[in-house]
Amino acid sequence: MLLYINRNIVFTLTFLISTTCIFSQKYNTQVEAKIDLKSNTEFIEITGSAFNNTQINQSLRYQLSVFKKGQKNTNISNNKQEGRIVLAPGQKKNVSSTTINANDEDRIIILLLLYNLEDQLLGKDRIVINGNAEDKNNEIVAKKNESSKVVLNEENDGVFLRGIVIEETKTKPGRDFYKMFYSLYLGYNVNGEKIVIVKEKLALANNTKIEVFVHNDKVFEFFLRPQNEYLKIRSEEALKKVYLHLQKLKQNKNRVQHY
Repeated sequence: MLLYINRNIVFTLTFLISTTCIFSQKYNTQVEAKIDLKSNTEFIEITGSAFNNTQINQSLRYQLSVFKKGQKNTNISNNKQEGRIVLAPGQKKNVSSTTINANDEDRIIILLLLYNLEDQLLGKDRIVINGNAEDKNNEIVAKKNESSKVVLNEENDGVFLRGIVIEETKTKPGRDFYKMFYSLYLGYNVNGEKIVIVKEKLALANNTKIEVFVHNDKVFEFFLRPQNEYLKIRSEEALKKVYLHLQKLKQNKNRVQHY
């Protein structure tokens, strides 16, 4: 038995290293995203910053989102700020800021994403305020103490957000498609661990097309038409593609953990 193990140890180590490289991805290495909170008795000030940890200029697109979910319902509102910046080597910049009510009891997720010119996600940070029991094991939870300051409790260093769908549309048909897709996403209780992005882009002859991403992976795209029946069919197709991709990612994750 000992001889058998020695013969296979090289293969086992090689497999583990390769699968880890394939199915895991490092963020905040080239460019670091950071959310800072400052609180008083009335407001919490949210500031998102980006730090260039490389020796070259970095052209970035940033997106600071504040998701608010009511305690008594599943409605989610999204206040989003976005723009572009260029960072010199070793430079840090505040990219966006906003404020929220310090006395708000709703569950609030603050998410900062940094993309490069190829729309690859390089940096991300998130904080949850008024988190629930699920958050304590999976997210950074921010709790207000008696002096109304914000205390961060980092129990898990990984990013784990469920059921987040981000809208990046430009036209009414694009927004209509997003509403149909998101309604199906909620209705079927998909609640995926990865962020889903519905993005509208300019195409040929001033047309636009919809691209649906799960994390960085494009899973579905189509050219827009303003007919409701057409958008309904496409939203059903998009949901199927998203669900199948989420299941595939989950299976891959379980396979890596098993080995």
